[in-house]
Amino acid sequence: MKAVCLVLAMTLLALTPQEGDGPKKAVRIDRALSWLANEDADVREMGRKEILEIGADAVPALEKKIAEKGATDLVQLLRHFDRAPGIGETWVAEKELKEIEADEQFKKEAEKLPKDVAEKYLYVKYQEALAQVRHKNYQRAFDMANGLIALDPRSSHADAFKRLRRHCENMITQTSLIEAKIMQPKVWYVEGETIELSARMKNIYKAMMTLTWEKGTPQDPGGGLLLLDVDLTMSDMGGASVSDQRHQDLRFEEEVPIAPGAQWERKFSLDTSTTIADSKQIRVIKVGGFTQPGKISTDGVNITRRIQFEPATVKILPKKYVRFMDNPLEWLEKMIGEGDPQEIYVCSQLLDGPDKDKGTELLIKLLAKSNTLTSKTYAANLLTGLTGQSFGIDPRRWENWFQNKASENKDKKKK
Repeated sequence: MKAVCLVLAMTLLALTPQEGDGPKKAVRIDRALSWLANEDADVREMGRKEILEIGADAVPALEKKIAEKGATDLVQLLRHFDRAPGIGETWVAEKELKEIEADEQFKKEAEKLPKDVAEKYLYVKYQEALAQVRHKNYQRAFDMANGLIALDPRSSHADAFKRLRRHCENMITQTSLIEAKIMQPKVWYVEGETIELSARMKNIYKAMMTLTWEKGTPQDPGGGLLLLDVDLTMSDMGGASVSDQRHQDLRFEEEVPIAPGAQWERKFSLDTSTTIADSKQIRVIKVGGFTQPGKISTDGVNITRRIQFEPATVKILPKKYVRFMDNPLEWLEKMIGEGDPQEIYVCSQLLDGPDKDKGTELLIKLLAKSNTLTSKTYAANLLTGLTGQSFGIDPRRWENWFQNKASENKDKKKK
């Protein structure tokens, strides 16, 4: 293999055009395509790099090769999905919009740069778009995100731009037309208990609207269809996690009229079957989804709009821990005394509201009195699992963070 690659590399070096001399691009393209068909992975990689170096001039030859293999239709389908808005997209919450990392000096310099310095210019505009989101100017931020993607679809920050656009698109619909949510009566369920949720669409527009889907046939039930995205995660106290994703369909009537301020709601039972099984771990399930009406009729006009549902998050507690649900803070203190890390972890996960702060204090004290690396690591992992923070095994760092957090909360209450 090495000998083959060496010969090919020498050939490539010899045939690469030098100052206008050498083979024409057509010859280079044919040669690169022949390498792409080689059974040796290293040779195929050389062919790929050669095609990328040639650039757009290689497209006709690539399309001809695809047609020869009878794969044109498949490629067109893939291109359709790649272009279609919303395909494979899920709900993006505002907290998931992260600022692109850059040091302070870079930020100051970037603001002074001319527009032709593309990547740095995009960075500045992205930060401006985030500011529009914070002020709830979602349409303006959406337009800016679209502009960023159009300016440089291959930017290293392209994924961040797309997340921003999805968030703004969701929020434009949610705040001006239809507020769509997956509703839940409670957060915690015991293993084996039926989880009944509901999909709700509320008309927040000024006029009556009617949502219409395709009519059914004997072969296809048709009507409204909500595609539910079900993401299940199971984490242990060490931070390791496994996940499982699947879909569930919810069918309903083909025409849904909703008056201003009124809402449509449909209950459904969540299918909790999963490939993940562990009798000791809590399962967290995020349930979102979308529907695509054929049209939304209102004010004498028809709108086409994909409706993304704000997700619900439910948690499933193994039956063996059901006793902890009555008073998780009291049980946490008791389990700390008994020293069972797994049961301490489960109790801490059940805490909410003021009990969560009290539980954090208990775990910081546990960390402070731990005297071995193993016990300190356990306590630090428990604190991370409860708070989402990570300050290692030094209790002073946790204490400082907790005190600062308490001070900030007091200041917010005064305001």
